Amino acid sequence: MKVLKISAIVLVIILLLAFLLVQVFFRSALPKYSGTLAVDGLHEAVEVRTDEYGIPHILAQNEHDLFFAQGFITARERLFQMDLTRRAGRGELSTLFGERTLNNDRFLKTAGFYRKARQEYMQMPERTKPVLHAYTDGINAWISQAGRLPREYVLLKAEPEPWLPEDSIVCGLLMAYSLTRSKKIDLVLHSIGEKAGDAVLKEIMPSYPDFAPRVSMSCEEPNPIPDSYANLTTVFATGGCFGDILSFAMPDIPASNWMIFSGKWTTTGKALFAGSPDLKPTLPALFYIVHLQAGAYDVIGGSMPGTPGVTVLGFNQNIAWSIVNGRGDELDYFIEKPNPDNPDQYLTENGFEDFRVVNETLRFKTKQGIQEEVLPVKISRHGPVISDVLPLAPPNTAMMWTGLELYSGLFEGFYTLNRARNFTQFREALSSLRTMDLNFGYADIDGNIGYQYTASLPLRKKGDGSLPVPGWSGEYEWQGYVPFEELPYDYNPQKGYLASFNNEPKKTPYHLTNYYLFERAIRFDEIIQSLDTVSLDKIRQLQLDTVDVVAKRWVPYVLEACADMSELAPAMLYLQQWNFSVDTESVGATIFNAFYLKLMQNTLVDEIGDELWREHLSASYLFYVPDLLLAKIVKDPGHFLFDDITTADIRETRDEIIRRSMQQAFGMLSDMLGDRPEKWQWGKAHLMYFEHPLGSKLKFLNLKSIPTQGDHHTINSGFWDTKHPFIMDSGGVIRMVVDFSDLDNSTIISPPGQSGHYMSPHYKDLARMWADGDQLSLHFLSPKKLEDVLILNPVQ
Repeated sequence: MKVLKISAIVLVIILLLAFLLVQVFFRSALPKYSGTLAVDGLHEAVEVRTDEYGIPHILAQNEHDLFFAQGFITARERLFQMDLTRRAGRGELSTLFGERTLNNDRFLKTAGFYRKARQEYMQMPERTKPVLHAYTDGINAWISQAGRLPREYVLLKAEPEPWLPEDSIVCGLLMAYSLTRSKKIDLVLHSIGEKAGDAVLKEIMPSYPDFAPRVSMSCEEPNPIPDSYANLTTVFATGGCFGDILSFAMPDIPASNWMIFSGKWTTTGKALFAGSPDLKPTLPALFYIVHLQAGAYDVIGGSMPGTPGVTVLGFNQNIAWSIVNGRGDELDYFIEKPNPDNPDQYLTENGFEDFRVVNETLRFKTKQGIQEEVLPVKISRHGPVISDVLPLAPPNTAMMWTGLELYSGLFEGFYTLNRARNFTQFREALSSLRTMDLNFGYADIDGNIGYQYTASLPLRKKGDGSLPVPGWSGEYEWQGYVPFEELPYDYNPQKGYLASFNNEPKKTPYHLTNYYLFERAIRFDEIIQSLDTVSLDKIRQLQLDTVDVVAKRWVPYVLEACADMSELAPAMLYLQQWNFSVDTESVGATIFNAFYLKLMQNTLVDEIGDELWREHLSASYLFYVPDLLLAKIVKDPGHFLFDDITTADIRETRDEIIRRSMQQAFGMLSDMLGDRPEKWQWGKAHLMYFEHPLGSKLKFLNLKSIPTQGDHHTINSGFWDTKHPFIMDSGGVIRMVVDFSDLDNSTIISPPGQSGHYMSPHYKDLARMWADGDQLSLHFLSPKKLEDVLILNPVQ
């Protein structure tokens, strides 16, 4: 007994020591938010006031020090995240993670994002470089004097290299590429055509429905809603692993929204603005909230770690803005025809030309240290040949993307946008953004509202770029780009409001894209018809609306088709009683989402094959393709795609596929959640996971899962992973509401927290607040009231 007692005491001591060592290890790298710090590179003192959630208000006396301090403060919270992004841009993730990320690096090196970043820096106007240089110097100042770097570097036995201006440029290029919808869907559609034939491809090919709302549609403009939407009750709801490492640098952005009301709609007579870029959740958060003030430069909002200024959404004393993915088609694939006698040449309409060959160097970590491997990259007139590094690409396919063809203007555009005072200056700023495919919503202090679409849309000789095309004929060449002056915009529409949900902005005489979304826009139009005025509370409720219009469309058909199936009676009862709100307590939401997944699968998998469905078309960022198809054929019960071609002697109809899908959904949910439907609440299945880049190995760095609302079709977006139902993989992970009657009423949220340091009080303090639909005050007009003050002094 004595030996056991001693052993137990020793064990407790060892555990306590281990606990203390872990605490010391992680806490030793945490930044301080008050006091003074001498920083080499500053011209004058900078005041950094930090609120209770870790949002810094950087108050400088000149713009050099402002952007220097932004780089310094961002790096102290997010250096490892920034380093991952720039290593991705360089194609050097494997210097940290070894051979497991080599395929990622091969693609990134082949595409040539960092080659383009170097070129952009050389092209950058001299008047723009001081901002970038100051930001870069601030990052390096933190690296050089941090003392204790983020703990990830210790765990990986690595160190950050000095930051370069090109690193900031490549961060912007990766974000621009992530906005490009056609980078994946074009290849998926090509494979569907190869597998299933032209008839199936023609049906699946996306196109914008006539009944779908446009951003600039007037109140009087006819909007023929199909019968399947009619006579439905409107319900207003108030309510990482290494394999996925690229999501931290190039997140897929399936959906976003902004909603803007002029003073004629609001209870205060001033404009109200709500923005919500919807993205894949990351840990730390993809964006960093910051307030920047120096003289006339006074702006607050979401910044991209690694780039200066405020970008995705924000406001100053005069205007507010937020983005949605414009979904424009700015990327084409050209299939080249190599010379059979000389593989270093490819055919053009004028004969054979030489590929340009660039020898890139792959660097990857091994037990013996950093190893190197030469990667020859062939480049045709259409861009890099990516067939060996991009799944589904046909042999000898080159990728032509505007981001690799044009100067982006990223830093000029956002710097000028941050200082804009009216709609004219807003548009002038955005005219510099050549390769960011976005739709910017706008409102200002004088009550004006508007939007501006930004992209460089190719003018093609032939075709619309939806599928890979022959590169040798010269028939499909780009002949320039749609001028900025002809891109969609609107200003003070008569209806007094504007809203975008990645839907079509307006009809144009040129091709914009086939890849718009529209379901959430239909829901917004439903709500508007029931409103007379909009208050601050109401616009926040709008952001959190969870009614699913696709469920409204399909549930009546489900109830009719399954009326006589007694084994499904419990599920049918929940669907009958459901108000179509996808909230965490809803059982109907769970049943419908399971059914809809099976409905899409059963409609298409027999034609396109299990692999194409499972690995590609079912991905949440391509969910809109089968979703749009079902919207087009819902009223045609005998449509040929409802027939299961694997049952040669039977021709299935819509209702038979509905019954099959409901039976499968019932079985799937029984396996997942038990065989009692009353226990199938949406919040038990629809969970948000915030996972650290090292979280697959060090799981304690990840956060516990959080039940969340919404699905693919709700304004409060909750896209979920079809491979792992119903894990949420995209949503409104940064939201903002701006009240121009009092800017200090404005709020924001960006989970899970401001800091990338494990054990920081701001590592996860916004996650639950976000899930509950809350936001936090920004203190834009009153930063001097914040008590935590850090003074950055120049070295004397």
